[in-house]
Amino acid sequence: MDQKQIPIEQAMSRYAEKNTVRFHVPGHKGRGQGSFLSSILPYDVTELPGLDDLHHPEEAILEAQRLAAEVFGAEESFFLIGGSTVGNLALLLTVCRPGELVLVQRNVHKSIIHGLILAQARPIYLKPEMDLATGQAIGVSLVELQRKIKEYPKAKAVFLCNPNYYGMGFDLRAYSECCHSAGMPLLVDEAHGAHFGFSEGLPPSAMQCGADAAVQSTHKMLSSMTMSSMLHIQGDLIERTRLRQVLTMVQSSSPSYPLLASLDRARYELALRGEELFREGLLLAKRLRQGVRDIGIPWLSAVGREGVYDFLDPLKVTLQTRASLCSGFRLKEHLEVGGIYPEMADERLVLLALSAETKEEDIKRTLEVISSLDRGLPVDDTLRAHKVHFSQQVVLTPHEVFHRGPRVTIPFYQAEGKIAAEMIAPYPPGIPVVNPGERIDRETIDYLIELKEQGCRMHGISDPTLQTVLVVGGSDEE
Repeated sequence: MDQKQIPIEQAMSRYAEKNTVRFHVPGHKGRGQGSFLSSILPYDVTELPGLDDLHHPEEAILEAQRLAAEVFGAEESFFLIGGSTVGNLALLLTVCRPGELVLVQRNVHKSIIHGLILAQARPIYLKPEMDLATGQAIGVSLVELQRKIKEYPKAKAVFLCNPNYYGMGFDLRAYSECCHSAGMPLLVDEAHGAHFGFSEGLPPSAMQCGADAAVQSTHKMLSSMTMSSMLHIQGDLIERTRLRQVLTMVQSSSPSYPLLASLDRARYELALRGEELFREGLLLAKRLRQGVRDIGIPWLSAVGREGVYDFLDPLKVTLQTRASLCSGFRLKEHLEVGGIYPEMADERLVLLALSAETKEEDIKRTLEVISSLDRGLPVDDTLRAHKVHFSQQVVLTPHEVFHRGPRVTIPFYQAEGKIAAEMIAPYPPGIPVVNPGERIDRETIDYLIELKEQGCRMHGISDPTLQTVLVVGGSDEE
């Protein structure tokens, strides 16, 4: 295929250049004088002749998706307008019928839990490995996967998240073989790995490792616009006719053409530049890590490539603080005062996400701000990021809780022993510490209260201040 083509962008440009009278939606008619949007509004169009239809692609969108499948090593690729959330929902609604089992990594994104609710599936949670140096939950060990497949041979699929938000992950080749030996498709939330496999300095992608489906947030580490993602498919274990039908259900019938075009453009850049695209970013990431070491602040370090995981995404630079008076949240604030805006922070970590668009000036400014930090803060060598804690006991499925009543609001500090009727997910990264249907324990309560006190936001819970929580029936006897 001709990877030099950008079919969606080219079709939009042809239409925008015509002298047309727009008696079609959207209502701005391509005219946005006086607004910063004025340059893009002429290209914000709808399903017109030559522009194709995302829900029944036959022209530009179909060609763009085929070009993407070739570049990303898939048999078929689907453009997603609604983020990786849409892809995760669609996969679960495709592979699961109500009441069926699916093996799910416990530390998955909240969208997968929402997918379980919509699919009315019964999750069997897979316990993730923990990185002791950072306290982060990573992926599932191969031993854990093999054990659960043997215990639940009737499960319809395995859903893993790889890598985690900080770029820590596992080589999935043996995982694919394990799933396929059991006749189960391997589904991968690869939101943070859209760039994988395009450089010798980057880990292999899920598609390269034999996964049946991978959902990628093309906007996170590649160049497409926010909210645009892709779903890649290969093999015959996923019913593609059903998948296409489900995608029409979970995606808007009025998709954004600028977002679609940005996906097309991201693929185009990868196809034409490939390895070269990431060369500078990889070098700058290495320089940033070395620069942090050279500055030599006693309480600050860059997380290195050691741990129970197989790889650490080199474009993710994670700063770790051991200062008792400077948490990760506080360090993030210091950086922002200097004009450096990280991706996220937690108790002891601050994540800096680089990309092919990161420039040398960005690294210079970042190191200057880091150099200005107070070197004299007391170091506590016993200080570690608290191990991420998840509620352990599953009493009801997320779907059962969603359709169950009554729900009772109680003070959060009194929730020990109660069954959660809602999700509690520190954000970012949006991974639930408590899922609906899990019994809340004291360790979970203490962990979440400490996160909140340090400035972490909470998603999923009706009271984001964490003063109250919804529980099932208000009783600990279920």
